[in-house]
Formats: sequence, structure tokens, C-alpha cells
Amino acid sequence: MPMPAKNKILVVVERFFPEDFLVNDLVAEWMRQGVDVEVLTQVPSYPFDRIYEGYENKRLQTTFEDLGNAGGEARKVAVHRINTVFGYNRSVKRKVLNYLHFGWRTFWWAVWHGRRYDRVFIYHTAALTMAMAALPMRRLWRRPVAIWTQDLWPDAVWGFGFRRTRFRAWALERFVRMIYACCPRIAVSCPGYVERIRQICGREAEFIPQWEPASMPPEAGDATDLPKAPVGHIVFMFAGNLGVPQNLENDIEGFLQAKVPGVELWIVGGGVMLDTLRRRYGAKDGGPSPVRFFGRQPRDAMPGWFARADALIISLTDAYSQTLPGKFQSYLKTGKPLLGFISGATRQFIDGEPVTGVETTETFGRLGWSAAPDETGAIAEAYRRMAASIRSGEGAAFGERARLMSSSLFDRAKLIGRLIDTLRITP
Repeated sequence: MPMPAKNKILVVVERFFPEDFLVNDLVAEWMRQGVDVEVLTQVPSYPFDRIYEGYENKRLQTTFEDLGNAGGEARKVAVHRINTVFGYNRSVKRKVLNYLHFGWRTFWWAVWHGRRYDRVFIYHTAALTMAMAALPMRRLWRRPVAIWTQDLWPDAVWGFGFRRTRFRAWALERFVRMIYACCPRIAVSCPGYVERIRQICGREAEFIPQWEPASMPPEAGDATDLPKAPVGHIVFMFAGNLGVPQNLENDIEGFLQAKVPGVELWIVGGGVMLDTLRRRYGAKDGGPSPVRFFGRQPRDAMPGWFARADALIISLTDAYSQTLPGKFQSYLKTGKPLLGFISGATRQFIDGEPVTGVETTETFGRLGWSAAPDETGAIAEAYRRMAASIRSGEGAAFGERARLMSSSLFDRAKLIGRLIDTLRITP
């Protein structure tokens, strides 16, 4: 059920339309249901580290964005934007500065403007400093605050590569406890986060996973203009950001070690590791290579790319073992078998094992093959097994189970409804 009209909701999020994130779909659907929403975010610049055309990097501005949610009415969402610190793709210091800048500026914005809102929803990605607006909204204005955490601190800080010291661990855990103390309702996108939040701050959290936006159903697409593998060849595909956490060196090394005839590995996406990987593993001197790199592709073109794949790869280092990546839900909907070079709940889902914190009466079974992300020998064996499964027809059964899991555990309408329920908070 939609919320009463008198409840004005402030959504605090680091990235918002026209940047391409799930929160756009969430806000659009809430507005469709009659929820009164405004957004606090920053000037759009991700992932290019430069301002989007039509926007200015002003200290503070309000834009009105058409999310396609009107349903016949010309309703646009008010988006309050603060300026961005650029250079975050080139420098870790600039990235950290941008995180701190956003947290500090939104903190003071909430001090001055927070009184206008009845409830607050924080869509937490990346740094938890983005949630600092929760402090004045809860402590000063006594507004109920709900947070949906996609990236768990302090674990993500160490996973990013910062050296852990006793003082840093103490300071970060105090900060995390302070933020979550301001949030009577906590939702998390990964089942492993529930127990971890309980350990860090003694708070209870509810597992609400991400979903695939209605704007881009990836189960079909026109692939006629896209590259093709030779007839009879199998295509394993990794699609997404190419960063250090994605652990692609091990994935590629395992693929080359497997030495399966008639198989190609396609890497579709961009990121800081693209040039390094392309130099190391791409075609040399114009000769052929079983590892092919295609760079970043438009989101609306991805259905066609997925249609070219025989199996899809999901991969993260062990530092992210508690994470359930958003691309997992996207992959499920394609109906393709999955290769999981990852630990934790994602690997359990792929292997057809029960997952702690996930309540379901259905048994889905195996969705593909998996291996520990740091074991290239096991990764090579997973490639061999998947090639054999695809050629025997077992891969099609993996894909059907994936599609069934998508429609059951990751149903968009149900999950958006559960997030609305998080906003019915007793102050």
C-alpha cells in the first residue's frame, strides 16, 4: 500500500538520475504509487569523473527530473544537488575527499532544510559518510530514518585496500555505530550483512535484496549488430565494471589454464583495470586470442550482449565474500547458467545450497558452477565443467532455475513494497 500523502520523504543518495543506479527505479515507482518524494544528492558525474551535459557544478542547486513515472501526469521529482569534487577516478585521495565532502555538505543541508520532511530514506552505496544527514534528521528534527545498506562498513574500507590499524578500526566502528543508532529501521541488500551489523552495533537488520529495474528486462535483445563467436564455439562472458575487486586476473588465468577447445572469454565493460588486462591478455600483433575485450557498452545494449553469452561470470575477491552483487539479479533474469568465482551467499545460491538469512519454501537447485576466487586451478575446473554442461544440455536446466529464482526471490514489486514498509517507522 502507498504511504499517506502527508508523509514527505527525503531520499538521500550519492548518485541519482541521470546516473544509472537502481535508486532511480525505486523513486520512480514510489512516485507512481503516490509517495511524495524529494532527493538529496550531488551533481551527476559518475562514472566519467566529469559533469554531465546540461548540468553545472554549483555549490547548491535544485533540478526537476522526469523519471518517466508520471503515468499521464507531468510529475517531476525535485532533486537537491551539491557540488562534486572531481578527480576521484585518478586519485584515491580525491575519491576520499569527495566522500567526505558529500557527507559534510549534506549534514549541514539537513540542519537547515530537514524540518520540511516527515521521513528519511538513505540509499547507502560506497562510503557510509554519505549517511551523515541522518544525524541532524534524527537528533535535531526527530524524524524517523530508514537506511538500505548496499556496501557494509567498516569491512568495505579494508576490502578497498586501506591498511587496518587498531585506531582506525576503533574510529570506524564508533562512526558506524553512531550512524546506525540514528536509523530505527535498517535494511541490507546481502544476507551476510544481517549478522555482521548485529556484531558491530547490536542492531537488527532486514535482508531486502536488489532487483532488476523494469526499464531494462535483460532476458531478450537484438544481437544482430554485435560480434559473433565462430559457429559451435562457447562464449563465457563477464559484463560490468573492471576494477580490482572483480579479480579478473585470476578469472582469465584460470580460463587460459583450462585449455578447453572451442571456447572464448568475452570481457564487456570498462574500468581502471581495462587497459592493464587488455595489454596482458588481449590479442598480440593482430593475432587471434580466446580472450576478447569490448569496453564499456550502453546499458540498453546489454540484452543483446547477454544473448551472445552461453554462460555469465560473476566474480569478486574474498574481501567481498558477504556481498550479494546487484549484477547477480541481472544475470538471473537472463536465464543463462552462471559461473561464480566468489565466496559467501552468491556462491551458495549458484551451488544450490541453503543461504542463512534467506527465507524461502522453494528449492531451486544448482544454477551453474563455482570456485574460490583465489584458486586458479579450481577456476579452470569450473570452466571445464561449464563447457561440458553446456554441450550436454545441462546448462539449459541451470538457466531455467536461474530464471525461476529471479521471479521468486527477487520480484521487483514485492521488494519495492517491503522498502515502503521500512518507512512506516515509529519515531
